[in-house]
Amino acid sequence: MGYKMDTYLKVMVTIITVCVVIVTLIIVAEMLSRLGHHEDYDEGYHEKLDYLIDRIEQLERD
Repeated sequence: MGYKMDTYLKVMVTIITVCVVIVTLIIVAEMLSRLGHHEDYDEGYHEKLDYLIDRIEQLERD
C-alpha cells in the first residue's frame, strides 16, 4: 500500500508542477507580448517625457 501511495503522490506532484510551469509560461508570454505593443501608448506621453528630460537638463545647467 505504501508503494502505491508513493507512486500516486509522485504523479500528483508531477502533474501540479507541470500545470504551474505552464501557467507561469503563459503569464510571462503575455507580459512579453505587451512590451512589444508600443502603439498603445499615447504620443502625448512621449512628448511630456521629452519635455521633462529637457527641463531637467536646463535645471542642471543653471
